[in-house]
Formats: sequence, C-alpha cells, structure tokens
Amino acid sequence: RRGDYCLLDKTAGEHVSHTVFQLPGKYGKGVLVTPTVHGNLLVGPTAIDVEDKENTATTRTGLDELAEKAGRAVANIPMRQVITSFAGLRAHEDGHEFIIGEVEDAKNFVDVAGIESPGLSSAPAIGVMVKDIVVSMMGLEEDPDFVPVRKGLLNPWEMDKEERTKLIKENPAYGNIICRCEMVTEGEILDAIHRPVGARSLDGVKRRTRAGMGRCQAGFCSPRTMEILARELDMDMADITKCGGDSKFIVGTIKDKL
Repeated sequence: RRGDYCLLDKTAGEHVSHTVFQLPGKYGKGVLVTPTVHGNLLVGPTAIDVEDKENTATTRTGLDELAEKAGRAVANIPMRQVITSFAGLRAHEDGHEFIIGEVEDAKNFVDVAGIESPGLSSAPAIGVMVKDIVVSMMGLEEDPDFVPVRKGLLNPWEMDKEERTKLIKENPAYGNIICRCEMVTEGEILDAIHRPVGARSLDGVKRRTRAGMGRCQAGFCSPRTMEILARELDMDMADITKCGGDSKFIVGTIKDKL
C-alpha cells in the first residue's frame, strides 16, 4: 500500500496548531494535516493498493487526491508552498493483524510485517517483543557494560549567544554555515560524518543534521556538502551518492566529453 505525502515550507507551519486526523476507514486514519517538530507542515498520506513493492514514485493523481482529501478537514491549506513530495510503501496484511515472529522456513529471520495503524504507538512495545524473540532464539545474554545512551548531535542554535560565540572560537567550523535554509554548519556535518556509524551520503548527512531539508531542497548546499564528504572520507566527489548504491550525482566532467 503506497501513501503520498507533501511537505510544506516553514512559513506554512502554523496553519494548524496540532495534528488533525479524519475519521478512520478501511484504509486507515486517512489524510492528516500536522505541524512537524521542526516547524514545517506535513500533509498525508493517501492509501493506494499497488502490486509493485518497490515503486515509491508519486503520481499527479495521488497528489491531487491528497490535496482534495486534506481540504475536507482543513481549509485553505497553502499547497503552493509545498517544497517536496514523496511516497512510502508498507506491507498490507489481509487479516489486518501484525505479523511478529520467527519465520518457520527461514531460521533466525524475524518477521515484523503488516505494521499499520497504530504502528507508531506500538513501536516501543514491538521492539521489546522482538528483543525477547531474538534473545530466546539465539541464546543471548545481557551485557552489563552496554551503554544504551549515545552522544547527541550538537546544535549551535540551541545555545545562547555567549555559548555559541565560545564554541565558534574553539572550533570555527561551527561558524561556517553550509545549509542556509536550515542554518546547518560545517561543524555539525563533520560531527555527523565522524560519529559512530557516521554519514556516508548526502541523505545520511540530511537525516542527521537537516542539511538539504529546507526550502531549496539542497539546491544550494549539495555541492558544498559533497565537497566535505569527499574531503573527510578521502573519496572522489564523483563517488559521492545521494543515498548509496548507484545514486551518484556526477556522471563525468565536461572536459572528458570534449
């Protein structure tokens, strides 16, 4: 089942003050309109049954349906302020039940499928349940030295002026703004790259820092972020990807084509 979403600019973020749900139906909770924690406005999703489990393309029909259904609950949504649209897929289980457990014919493979509404609310409990399944399945023991808390990403804009000035004096990279839309600094990107399981692609940086998530959707900061990734990872810029695999931006140089 595929669902389309639209993300609107932060200038539309106060169009509603809380999440507005519609009455649920056979396809779930319907199209919602909600402010995000970062100040944008999010509209979606639709619910369209599809056979292709990898097709995450948006469609004109789907986005038109999205706008029409959202308008039933919230008037005058400024859809002209959409900065990006995207679609996601989730497995739909005919019996409307969660499927959680080890697969009978695939040893050590745990199914967590058919997680629809209320999947988000259930996620913490599902995580504990799957942990117990894996422990039982593999005979694992708890590590008493495990540290469950990891260091968060430093955000200069959560500091007061004096703290930020001190930080920039100690590390000038935190004074070099790379993404102007989201005000993300070089220091934050470096932290995202060099932390444990660090970013290795533009989307990796984006998910950790929001660089590229703003109004221009990385139109300005992509080359600069790619330069930082290439420099810090000792890679050629032509090998930097959007999201891994073959999602490269650079296919060659103009000089090579002359």
